[in-house]
Amino acid sequence: MDAVQSQGLAQGRGSMAAFEGSLTDEAALRESLAALINVPADKVLLTTSTTEGCNIVVNGLELGPDDEVVTTDAEHPGLLLPLEASGAKIKKARVLELPASDALEAITAEVTPATRLVALSHVLWLNGHVLPLADVKRVTGLPLLVDGAQSVGAIPVDASVADWYTVSGQKWLCGPETTGALYVADHESMKPRMKSYFASARTDATRLQVVHLAHAMVAGLRAAVADQSEWGFRNAAELVARCREALIAAGFEVRTEAGHGTLISFRVAGEPVEVVKAAYERGVVIRHLPDGWLRASVGWWNDESDIERLVEALKGLPA
Repeated sequence: MDAVQSQGLAQGRGSMAAFEGSLTDEAALRESLAALINVPADKVLLTTSTTEGCNIVVNGLELGPDDEVVTTDAEHPGLLLPLEASGAKIKKARVLELPASDALEAITAEVTPATRLVALSHVLWLNGHVLPLADVKRVTGLPLLVDGAQSVGAIPVDASVADWYTVSGQKWLCGPETTGALYVADHESMKPRMKSYFASARTDATRLQVVHLAHAMVAGLRAAVADQSEWGFRNAAELVARCREALIAAGFEVRTEAGHGTLISFRVAGEPVEVVKAAYERGVVIRHLPDGWLRASVGWWNDESDIERLVEALKGLPA
């Protein structure tokens, strides 16, 4: 990112060379992201966030009061709020307090002849459970929008099971803020009410793109994706299992089932916000959730010492 900024300062951001270089980097980034989520590059467009990706889809579907959308009671506002803005009737399957194995039945039970869209997170941000996307698509046969904020870069992803799949650049891919992507299986079926230059200049999925990402941001995310290791998913899965076991062994309540994503939701005594602050003072970053639970995020970059530090920090909190 610094190299791109320095080149722009020295040679001019508006030069033809800079413009052509940015286009080359954008194409390369779309290729690498597409390979990561197992879809064709011409069906991937760049965004500033998962929230933007969800808004592009919901906007392009022209949903209204006569349409139903099935989602869950464990969705992030980045997906839920665009759905609410559409004016469609939203039905929330109650999955948060259910065993993960019951999620499919709970979701499909909400589907009716009026359902036009199923919109779900791949990994639920509140408890870390992985939803069975392929099974949902198979059983319902309905268009499927997936919030991939907590999955891409954390677990293996095949976005082709969905009709639309969002990517968050700044989370598990470790890229810069305000970067992301959106997979669109059939861009010609979309009727966007927001358009930019891309709508007139492109004929593939990028015609739906609204924001032109700064060259430095594209370069940063491209470098981050290239830094993903072949052993990353395996390492993260092993570490999250050990972290979950360590929290349980220490006497803390854990609601995330084994064998799911890289988020662990747990509860300890004390006011959640104060617990987060106290943990931070001990060198540990966790977050509090709106339903009163806490969450640890375990990535491929972590190691055993991080798990030990987390447990010791929580054990050291005042009763």
